[in-house]
Amino acid sequence: MVARLKNLYLYLALACLLGIVAIFVFDGYMGIYDTVYITAGEQEQKIEADSWSEDNGIWWSVGTNWGEKVFFRYEVDNRQFSSYSADIEVSVWRSQQKVLDLLSEQIQIASFNSGLLEWVVDTVELEPVPPEQTYEYTVIIKRGELEQRIILYINYTPKFPVPAR
Repeated sequence: MVARLKNLYLYLALACLLGIVAIFVFDGYMGIYDTVYITAGEQEQKIEADSWSEDNGIWWSVGTNWGEKVFFRYEVDNRQFSSYSADIEVSVWRSQQKVLDLLSEQIQIASFNSGLLEWVVDTVELEPVPPEQTYEYTVIIKRGELEQRIILYINYTPKFPVPAR
């Protein structure tokens, strides 16, 4: 009986350590995470799941010139024991009015797997920008009840002909 009591504290300490590790694994790893990759020109931005919150005052934005394309990749990572499905809608808005629908799909992701969607914003399809003016659009990504926004700045830079020498 003395041997059992002698190891009791060791067993309790191991159980507490395993409990703490399990809390970190399930709280920090498990869930549904989404990441957006935005490529405009030669610059790529990566927006990870933990930086989407509008409460922290961070608004994600990307800028481009009128006539160019902006490429988006949207990765949804399912870190759950069950499969995940959601309707994903992507649209472009300006002044609280929808300008363009980009994507409307349902995504099915197996457990501990990820899904990838891609779309392109062609600025030519948007309102022409007058010279030396910038327009602001909002790309809204809806995944189920979750809504995320990315500000898209489009400016017009006139291309002057290069003088011949």
